[in-house]
Amino acid sequence: MDVLRGPPGGVAAGAGLVLILLVGVAAASDPANASGGVELDLQIESLLREDLEASGLSTRLQWTPAGLSLEMRAEHVEFPEPLGTLRQLRVECGDLRIGRAEIRCDAARLWGDAGDLHLHGATVGLRWGRETGEFALVGAWPGWYGARGDFHVHRDPERGWDVRADLEGIDLAALAAAPRLPLELPVQLGEGAGNLALRWRQHGHSTATLVVHDLAFNDDLGLQAGEELDGQLRIAGDAAGWDVDVTVTNGVAFVDPWFVDLDAEGPVNLEARGVVVDVDGMALRARSLAMEYGEAASLTGQGLAFSPGRGLDGQFRGEVAALGVIYDSLLSPWLVGTALGELDAAGRLDGEIELEGSAPRSARVAWSGVEAGDRRGRFGVSGAQGELDWSDTVPGGPGQVGFEAAHLYGLPFDAFTARVRTRPQGLELLEATEIPIFDGGLRVRAFSVEQTDTGPDVQFQGGIRAISLESLTGVLGWPRFSGQVAGMIPRVRLDDGDLNMDGRLLVQVFDGDVVLRDVYIHDLLGYAPELGLSAQIQRLDLELVTRAFAFGRIQGRLSGHVNELVMVEWSPVQMDLELMTPTDDPGRRRISQRAVENITELGGGLQAAASSIFLRFFENFGYRRLGFRCELRGDVCTASGVADRPDGGFVLVQGGGLPQIEVIGYNRRVDWPELIDRLATIQAGEGPVVQ
Repeated sequence: MDVLRGPPGGVAAGAGLVLILLVGVAAASDPANASGGVELDLQIESLLREDLEASGLSTRLQWTPAGLSLEMRAEHVEFPEPLGTLRQLRVECGDLRIGRAEIRCDAARLWGDAGDLHLHGATVGLRWGRETGEFALVGAWPGWYGARGDFHVHRDPERGWDVRADLEGIDLAALAAAPRLPLELPVQLGEGAGNLALRWRQHGHSTATLVVHDLAFNDDLGLQAGEELDGQLRIAGDAAGWDVDVTVTNGVAFVDPWFVDLDAEGPVNLEARGVVVDVDGMALRARSLAMEYGEAASLTGQGLAFSPGRGLDGQFRGEVAALGVIYDSLLSPWLVGTALGELDAAGRLDGEIELEGSAPRSARVAWSGVEAGDRRGRFGVSGAQGELDWSDTVPGGPGQVGFEAAHLYGLPFDAFTARVRTRPQGLELLEATEIPIFDGGLRVRAFSVEQTDTGPDVQFQGGIRAISLESLTGVLGWPRFSGQVAGMIPRVRLDDGDLNMDGRLLVQVFDGDVVLRDVYIHDLLGYAPELGLSAQIQRLDLELVTRAFAFGRIQGRLSGHVNELVMVEWSPVQMDLELMTPTDDPGRRRISQRAVENITELGGGLQAAASSIFLRFFENFGYRRLGFRCELRGDVCTASGVADRPDGGFVLVQGGGLPQIEVIGYNRRVDWPELIDRLATIQAGEGPVVQ
């Protein structure tokens, strides 16, 4: 017989067909020979079914007074995937029972070779309904992948397959490496054990629960790794929708760039309800989603749908109860290299967002008790609170932002609250407000930010109201001196992290005025911010200046300018500085012996052109003019004074009256950091005194 064909029915029907054939042949034997035993050998070259193909089949049936026994062999059997090919199949049944309703063998033994899987006399129970077509296979798990347990396979022609398995001690690394696994994992499993409870129905409700212990994994590039992970995966449902529950309770995991320590931060839970997967279209739908990250954060979603062509649709709501945990584990690795990459954070926030095609359509966010401080001390905020809602089509409702205290590079801001409103592409201030700074403040009459194709467009109108320089210089660590800083700021522009300010700021200090213009800050919150400005200096009172800096007394006025000043990390690296006695200053001009010596000390190569006799007996001297010019490039200041001399020197202090004194400089290339160090030394001490 070359080919035996029959109605569809899978593996069970094929086995049943063979058994019927054998029984029919046995029944046709001569009953008179039954007492002595009957032996029947049957050879079938091939058996072909729509889901089963076998070749080299042979069957030996023995009918003795002790009962009916059966031995079946097949050289080659092709099962549907993932079972694949089984070679040298042998089935032995010493207790074959044939009834009118069913054929069964309760203690059959199986041998076979599937390449990576082997059967060595595994004991199973077989049952086939002759009239109903039912098939059942029950037995102990044959030890594959290190597991132990039992399984039950049942097939009903009307209800389809029903598979049950309860397994313990599965070697997950061996299972993941199996070539017949239908899923290719993006990582390699190093170790881990699992327990599986499976109930799968072809047409009906199915469940599968996998409990994992001490799982470890990694990839070839070292971008994903995990150790000592414990968790559970449970899937339940049918073709109409699946419920998925995932819990990871212990261990550590790194998935570039995030590192999560579940032992310290709590378990991760995920629940998805009503999941439907379209494998062909790579689409997925879910009725609801819920995630928890310990007690730190939670996320819920409704009406979710995803496809590669459209993206993600759904409504999400999230709550962060421990901002510090979420920042350290999830946000900071993503923000490395930005201004927000090194923070100590705390606080709460919650919000909602609606996505359509992965694009946000509306959102709401509220936060309270937020504390955030840059670890490098550049900025910080305390007690921040606020609430905003946003839409992609219309302006949002009135919201607010504020904080109890904040600071920027040491400059403190007191508590304030502002009413604001979101716009589809930005944010606007609804009413004028003021941020208190010492006894003054930053007045904001109008503010808006609009996102454009080239970056954020910031519009600002306001000014600075009379901030005390005595308080400001104290906080900045400068010598304390009196005065105020005030001015109008008609417009501020923010372009790719660079802040540019139009208009002028007036600093009233030392009974004179300093007018700042062309102010900009490049990389404001970066690692090396750059400040640039130019300034006009008008009639500073030198007596107040020298008193503030403990320099020695000088009477008179000082005017000049600073053009194209550039400061990197708040230290000058470029400027054109000129400070001179105004030509129209009619006031008293006197300089003390100590001030002369300090000017000489500052210059290093500068020399006081006055006899030591004069310096010994006179405390103060008259002068006609004094001044200093510096063209700074890097660390070198090219210096000059109020006049040049034929011998190559330059005059810093030009004497007037008797006794006459002049301070002359000969070193035109001055080391700027050394000059600043000398000024600090003079300021810290009493200064040099000539005996």
